[in-house]
Amino acid sequence: MVDLGLCNANLKDGRTLMKMGLSMVLLGHINFLLGALVHGAVLRHISLHKQARLMEYAVSNVIALVAGMVGAIVGISAIVLSKNRKSKMLTWFLLVVSALCSLLAAAAVLGLTVSVVNAIANGGRTLLTHCKFPDAIGYSSITNECPFDPTRIYSTTIFLWVPMVLLSLVELVFSGRSCGDHRR
Repeated sequence: MVDLGLCNANLKDGRTLMKMGLSMVLLGHINFLLGALVHGAVLRHISLHKQARLMEYAVSNVIALVAGMVGAIVGISAIVLSKNRKSKMLTWFLLVVSALCSLLAAAAVLGLTVSVVNAIANGGRTLLTHCKFPDAIGYSSITNECPFDPTRIYSTTIFLWVPMVLLSLVELVFSGRSCGDHRR
């Protein structure tokens, strides 16, 4: 028989379900780690109570973090289900968690895409609104006007958000696939 790969194979096969679970664990962990890096390296410098318009950055990043954690849970439950196919409770758990992961991943893709477009359209100035000088991106030292190195904030954010969008999209497809296979 021809090996159809992970996306075209039937998830009722234990090996395919295990591969899907391992892929989801890997995707979820990488997405979570990228989100934690963005949160720790960039968003900790933004005080949300003063700049309410920057709230979408933090909200979309937290949604991506939660989607990564739930994706890892989907993967672990798919691996366990691949060895115990008769458990109805585990099958329903995977169905519900996969649906939740699909919704969270869709929200993460949408929110992160809006954040990336917003940051690129404004040239990174929305990330640096709390600095007290107008051209903070070209400035290369830490002063009282800007308490962190502003040269790396914009590039680090874009460099980490783009893979997060792509990984969230793949996570959306995989979790939707594992959710949709249980309806049959």
